[in-house]
Amino acid sequence: MASRSWSPGRPARAAWLLFVLGAGAMPGCRTIPPVPQPVPVVAPKPEVPAGDEIIVAGRRFPTGTRVITWLERDGYNAYRAAPPNHGGRLAPARPGDPGGRKTIPSGLGALQGFVDQLVLHYDNMGLSQLCFEVLQRRGLSVHFLIDVDGTIYQTLDLSERAQHATTANSRSLGIELANIGAYPPADTRELARWYQPDAAGKIRLTPPKDVAGPRIHPADFTGRPARPDQVRGVIQGRDLAQYDYTPEQYAALAKLTAALCRLFPLIKCDYPRDATGRLVRKKLPDAALEKYQGILGHYHIQENKTDPGPAFDWDKLVAEARALAK
Repeated sequence: MASRSWSPGRPARAAWLLFVLGAGAMPGCRTIPPVPQPVPVVAPKPEVPAGDEIIVAGRRFPTGTRVITWLERDGYNAYRAAPPNHGGRLAPARPGDPGGRKTIPSGLGALQGFVDQLVLHYDNMGLSQLCFEVLQRRGLSVHFLIDVDGTIYQTLDLSERAQHATTANSRSLGIELANIGAYPPADTRELARWYQPDAAGKIRLTPPKDVAGPRIHPADFTGRPARPDQVRGVIQGRDLAQYDYTPEQYAALAKLTAALCRLFPLIKCDYPRDATGRLVRKKLPDAALEKYQGILGHYHIQENKTDPGPAFDWDKLVAEARALAK
């Protein structure tokens, strides 16, 4: 026979309830709440609504421009790479530290006290879709892609160390701007393949026929360089020609840059300048690069790089981003 459970009467029940409720206030009997576990944000979730937010340490922050994250159906998901082409951010090794470099915490506060560079690239592929495919194949990654129509794609949480700029990877954020790149003036055949005059004689971006199904928003988007003629300039001592980025790319980049400079106060909203205040057009010396905090090009980090190229309008970006960041 089963035994009957004891049930206190009404007065006893009230006393028992007061005892239970008061027990939490007794010294040594306090119930310690469980430590909240981080919510993973790496699994693709197509139901997440489209918006203007970027993801930093699992939290969302607005930018004022269209952003498609890796969680969306149309996103580019760098977490699907195998083996992973990203990882935790590594602090510089200090003399005497056992084990060398250490992974810094992935929380927003730790990132804000560590990330201090924003690196700009041209993708040399012409479209973000092609760029992402090549990055995945080569075991590389980048935090953002900005397509010719101005759509921003975030491929990784900004707590991740993307593989985009060698020695600057751990301390930086990386942005790939869709652009076919810069070439010697005597060899601009690739520029002619991507930029052609329309019926009115105006230069327009025309992806070659062998480029299948680019993801452009809208599909009938007409891309034109911000300046109609090829821009020539010297980068790393080399004379180069390049078509400018689209106005849509500049507008999106300015808003993204303003948001990133607000979120990461160590990133100064400026570019590397020489003693006269002009843009530095070659790799920074190692000592200067180590101290530098702000926006810079891939070529400021590596001597064998020329991106974002001679056509990139640094003054336009900085002026617009500063105005937006106020």
